[in-house]
Amino acid sequence: MNERLPLLYRSESNSNGPPNGPSTLYEIKSHGTSKRTLEKGFDARHNFVHFAPSGLKNVVPLQELMERPGVRNFLYRSKWYQKPSVVHLRSFMRGTAISIWSFISLLIALFCGDLFALLSVPGNTLCDAILTAAFVFFVLEFLGNALSDRTYPLSFFFYMDLIGTFSMVFDISYMCGPDATALERLQSSGGGGGGVIVMRAARAARIGARAGRLSRVAKIVRFLSGSEVEEQRNVRMAKVISNKLSDVLSIRVAFVVICIAVVLPSLSIFEYPAMEESMTAWTTFLASEAQEYAQGSRSEEATAKLDGALSRLAAFYSTTNYGPFMACYHEKPYPGGPEEELEGCGDGASSLRLGEEAFRNFSQPKRQEFILVTSVQHLDIFFDLAAPKRLEALMGISLIMFIILVMIIFSTILSENISTVALLPLERMLDVVRQRCAQIFRYTDELQEEEEEDEDAAEAEADEEHKDEEAEQDNEFALLEKAVAKLGAIASLSTKNIVKEDIVTEDDLMVQGWSQGIRSTRNDPVESTDLKMRISNLVAAEDATFMTSLYKQVPSEMLELSRTLHFNATTPSRSENLAICAITLRDHVGSKTFAHSVKPMKLVKFVTAAEKRYLPTPFHNFSHALDVACSLSLQMTQVQADVFMSDLSQFALLVAAVGHDMGHEGLNNTFLVETSHELAVTYNDKSPLENMHCSKLFQLLRDPETDVFSSVAKDQYKEVREDIIQAILHTDVTKHNEMVKDLALFYQMNKETLNIEELAEEAGGVLKASRTTMINALLHSADVNNPCKPWEVAKQLAYSCMDEFFAQGDMEKSLGIPVGFLNDREKVNRANSQIGFIEFMIAPFVEALVLIFPPLQQMSIYTAENVQRWARVWREEANPQEQEKEKMAARVQKVVARLNATLQAGPSSPRGLT
Repeated sequence: MNERLPLLYRSESNSNGPPNGPSTLYEIKSHGTSKRTLEKGFDARHNFVHFAPSGLKNVVPLQELMERPGVRNFLYRSKWYQKPSVVHLRSFMRGTAISIWSFISLLIALFCGDLFALLSVPGNTLCDAILTAAFVFFVLEFLGNALSDRTYPLSFFFYMDLIGTFSMVFDISYMCGPDATALERLQSSGGGGGGVIVMRAARAARIGARAGRLSRVAKIVRFLSGSEVEEQRNVRMAKVISNKLSDVLSIRVAFVVICIAVVLPSLSIFEYPAMEESMTAWTTFLASEAQEYAQGSRSEEATAKLDGALSRLAAFYSTTNYGPFMACYHEKPYPGGPEEELEGCGDGASSLRLGEEAFRNFSQPKRQEFILVTSVQHLDIFFDLAAPKRLEALMGISLIMFIILVMIIFSTILSENISTVALLPLERMLDVVRQRCAQIFRYTDELQEEEEEDEDAAEAEADEEHKDEEAEQDNEFALLEKAVAKLGAIASLSTKNIVKEDIVTEDDLMVQGWSQGIRSTRNDPVESTDLKMRISNLVAAEDATFMTSLYKQVPSEMLELSRTLHFNATTPSRSENLAICAITLRDHVGSKTFAHSVKPMKLVKFVTAAEKRYLPTPFHNFSHALDVACSLSLQMTQVQADVFMSDLSQFALLVAAVGHDMGHEGLNNTFLVETSHELAVTYNDKSPLENMHCSKLFQLLRDPETDVFSSVAKDQYKEVREDIIQAILHTDVTKHNEMVKDLALFYQMNKETLNIEELAEEAGGVLKASRTTMINALLHSADVNNPCKPWEVAKQLAYSCMDEFFAQGDMEKSLGIPVGFLNDREKVNRANSQIGFIEFMIAPFVEALVLIFPPLQQMSIYTAENVQRWARVWREEANPQEQEKEKMAARVQKVVARLNATLQAGPSSPRGLT
């Protein structure tokens, strides 16, 4: 059992190994047994080892082995790549000659087809021969790399070369490429859409094939990053890492560029076949004229009519770089197709060549691929498309050159950046590692000499020299790995003869006491727990008593009414409004968890302080703030806002509702800007009122006695503050139309998910993704939903709002500034203004909101009823003429139909999202 395992040492005769791959060779020093017991294992450097029949073994790093797939692992173990002939083939494939021919073949594959089209070469023979030679070379190169390089199969460049080689079949005419001797024919029988789609698909396939060949260009970036430098032992590891990283990233950049160049043109197949339709249109027009001329008497009148049509056709294309050069009318189709018709038109009695005099601006191209034939009935018109086709070839060449330039430039910049960011810091760090490792080795050698005094001094000295030599030759990471092992040896040797003493400090006793639950003699936790429980019970009892007194301040009927759309916040007294507001903040279903963590007294203080900061304006007073808070609570409950909002977010939104108009003076932003009011100057004319409301609200929340968010963590409070600010700023009426568009767009993009009850979870996810938009919309809805309430409430609130407008109008008149279009009490009809407000502002917003949240359908119903009631009031007060009544009725009916459509779009009964 004490017999040592076989020793593994480097064979001097095979230390260099084969010229490629992880093939450092070792041989086995047997321990006297004839039978080998180890077939694979790990050597002293933790490298995976497997034995070859010759008694030698290849060393493969364990991490590299674990990262390879099964096929590549098999290739690394294969003996094929170690054969002398394969090694010679590998050297040949990596030689200069193959690299030069590969580059020449790549240029041919990229530019040959477009270059021949640009030069208008009429045939396919020369181009096909050149492309075939390049294709054969690519195939042989692909096979040679696969057979000689074990790292090539299933690698990144393996797949790219496969794509690039296969794509050449789309440029060789006798395979799948375009034929330079074939005409393009566009058959139009009632519409040419199908032919256009086929032509577009063929064009996209050629562009994709050309771009696919760019995959071979990606190999160029490897040379730019310097990754092909031979990694000798003296090369610094930092440089090797930098080169490898540059190699990988540069290749990925090139791959992304290639994918874009391949995929984007292919997507054009699915577009509507938008094309220059004039050619088929003219052919259709001339077909009837030519048929009438050919089948008639060919009188002077018919001849003049046909010549006039041909002249108009020639004049139409006189300003373009393409146009017709021949028209042929035939009673029977040519057996050889358009090619034979092009040569033989007019020679027989059954065919008639037209337009010889009119079509002098264009001539027959040498390359027949540049000819487009449009056919309608018995008429064929031949168009010269040489100029557009040559331009298309030039653009194809330019596109490829631009992509290559982008790949080279960005790969070079990337390589330089990586060298700056990764290379220099790594070299500095690893220099320090190298120095420290040398010190560690010297120290550990001294410790080992003291422990192993029985060993021969000469062997120790030779071993030390051998280790020093290895330390100089190995890379920094191997040094670091050895240094860790040496440090372990230091710790083992240093503590070997030290007797551990059990010294227990006071801190150790304390930790032990906490871990084992030992009671302290100073403070009995039982007594402390009882005291805390008694204090908690007292506080809970006090809060319950306070809330009971708060509920008693409001009649139960009024409290229930505040949770419906029938609630009129102008009816309760001041003390009742304060109590209702505090109860709403505390008892809202979606925020109870957080709200109950806030002291009721603090809530009341917050509400009372907020009420004092509201001014006694006709509309924007504390009653309006209470109305918005109650409406918001109702809406969040109906739409089950907890699906996409947390309890803290719902509570924060209710707080925003309480303070959203704090300090409002009854004047709108336009008046403040027009009069250079202090608020407009302070906030640079950008939503001065809303910015002021936010400022006053957060000034109130800074007071510890009214800070209802005092228990919220700092990071959460930042999110709460952001939500409140965004929601209040979006109550600015100038953001209304933008909000309507955002909601409508959101519904159109997600209506399939929102309208299916079984997809409630998916709907919640969609709403969470647009949480900020929904929060802003809900507060804005509660702020402007006066017309969405029952008639008696909506009418009273509308009159209060109009009184405030009229008061501002009186000030505008006294100051001599323009009077707002809703502010002149002498000209504005209240009912008419409300109809316009509902028609242009409220109805589109309610429509978008209800489509997203069907449980809010009652808003649509009340809004439709109110606009009809306002129309009746208008007819009674204004006594309009019949024509005006009809126009108003049409407007109202359009609004009602629009709102009723939201009821039909949603489910039959309001539903939640869960």
